Amino acid sequence: MPERNAGQRSLTSLPSIEFVPVEPNISAEYFEREREKIFKHVWLKIGRVEEIPRPGDYVVKDLAILRTSLLVINGPDGVIRAFHNICRHRGNRLVKTCGGSAQHFFCGFHGWTYDAHGRLTYIPQEEEFGALNKDTYGLLQVPLDLWEGFIFINVDPAPTETLTAYLGEVGALVHGYPFAQMELAGRWTAEIAANWKTFQDAFVEGYHVSAVHRRSIPDYRKNPLIAGSRTLGRHSNLTFYLELQHEPLPAESWAFKAGALAFLQSGAADGAGAKRPAGLNREQKPNWIFDEFLLFPNFHLFLGDGWMLCHDFWPVTVDRTDWMVSYYLAKTDNPAVKIAQEYSKVTMRDTIREDLSTIENTHAAHRSGALSHMVVSSQLEGLITHHHKVVTSYVDGAHGK
Repeated sequence: MPERNAGQRSLTSLPSIEFVPVEPNISAEYFEREREKIFKHVWLKIGRVEEIPRPGDYVVKDLAILRTSLLVINGPDGVIRAFHNICRHRGNRLVKTCGGSAQHFFCGFHGWTYDAHGRLTYIPQEEEFGALNKDTYGLLQVPLDLWEGFIFINVDPAPTETLTAYLGEVGALVHGYPFAQMELAGRWTAEIAANWKTFQDAFVEGYHVSAVHRRSIPDYRKNPLIAGSRTLGRHSNLTFYLELQHEPLPAESWAFKAGALAFLQSGAADGAGAKRPAGLNREQKPNWIFDEFLLFPNFHLFLGDGWMLCHDFWPVTVDRTDWMVSYYLAKTDNPAVKIAQEYSKVTMRDTIREDLSTIENTHAAHRSGALSHMVVSSQLEGLITHHHKVVTSYVDGAHGK
């Protein structure tokens, strides 16, 4: 066991135990280094193409960790672009709404106007600005790329790698998943008084299920989730299996009689197993329920048969995190399946609320100064350590060296 004040910035380990320091979770100075070394230089998922399906549609993304607001537009040519939501005149916020559809964007300060390509098209009293070239004063564009319908941005004007390279083997592992057949079924948001890493730690292991979810899924206590983990460069993956002794609750039996699956049911819907990408259920076990991919630094993607779940953890300050979870279900016109999906959505909501119950208390304990480190099982919670190590490698400038 390390000394109480030892190893504040290092990760040490024993054969099956790792000691993860808590100081990086409570240090404002360390948080600023994360902002500068990580978030300003990596690819970040900010949405999906379904949010802006038609030319002229736009959405505004306010990102506290980047100290900026982004305007994401589906252009007249069908190309999605991202811009800093800033008028080039004197820096006024250009668009104040959350989203909508428009062909032009008018600055409410002095009337400078931009088109949906981001080009400056009109300056009131333009003659008073002499030889100013409007062509060079369009909105400041941010690198953007798409992957499987997800929108990623990178505020580094010259990213060191493409999105494809950044995702690495994750892209191939999930290629073929029917993302386009999914539709948003539910979305929940919260601002949590906890560090973004502490928040994510709660979602990268199945060890907590029998305790945290003892009310919502009581018989999982004697039939625990089994999770297999692997690292994928800076990213990682958890595969969850369930012992087959689970006895459905009466409401489950009724709701799922149409054959649709709950997010914690094992087995596949009719023919679903044959359609899965190679990266899901890689051991081809019959009791597989879902795979979780942790895309560094702050996006968790859960993929199951007929459903997917997206967790976004956006740092605000060292002590606060904006969280959004989006639950997607396969499109259907079958009323019985819709009933099953509605039950699944409510179950998911209640389960996630239980997950939130420990996070602020954990962060408060870290701030107390009583703990210097967390004790982490390499087998049960190894991806916690992996994520912290990747963060450290970026902050210390060692990543990729």
